[in-house]
Amino acid sequence: MTIESVLEIIYTVSAGVVFLIGAQKYFRKPSPLFVRMIVCVMGCRFLQGLMELLLVREGVDLNGFTLSTLGVIAQFLFLICANYGPIDSLCDDGSKKFMKYRLIAAILPVVIFVVSIFLVHQVADTTPSVIMHLVGMLIPLFALYYHIKHLIIKDVEWGVLKNIRLYNLIGVLNCHCFIASWLNDSGSLIWKISMVLYIFVTFTMLPALVHGANKWKSV
Repeated sequence: MTIESVLEIIYTVSAGVVFLIGAQKYFRKPSPLFVRMIVCVMGCRFLQGLMELLLVREGVDLNGFTLSTLGVIAQFLFLICANYGPIDSLCDDGSKKFMKYRLIAAILPVVIFVVSIFLVHQVADTTPSVIMHLVGMLIPLFALYYHIKHLIIKDVEWGVLKNIRLYNLIGVLNCHCFIASWLNDSGSLIWKISMVLYIFVTFTMLPALVHGANKWKSV
């Protein structure tokens, strides 16, 4: 068994464990919606990893669009929904006074996308594959935008953003891990490092959010 397979298995199992524990704790009793959404992120991550393991066993090339890609899209959509709906509406009312925070938060995602245009040929050798890889980055980059924005924007009165700062830092790392693995072939050093960090993120993202959410109750 190769180290790539071991990392994929650990990634999948860790996501499954976090999802099962999270579902049992936060779906069986009243819990904040965004916490439940992060539990769903882990569920999508588990299904993505499981599908990739099955496809690799069947000899399918994962560089194209596969069923596992849907798991990636779903997990980042849940991340965006968690950050945009319950959280972003508290700190940004859409007025011009918050425009500078929106622009600053957008800088890194835009830079990453532009740089990716020159790097995508490492994993894509046809025009459809290049387009698929670049389009596949858009949703994670939107998620990255909200994580950065909530790290830099002025906090609201009850310290909502301050208490989930660790969660947002882990979220930034999560997005970078995906982009690094998305733009590098499995087996490369960068891919292996990103998978190790991905596993760390999988175990820590939900507890970090819950820890921050619990602090709100004491405010």
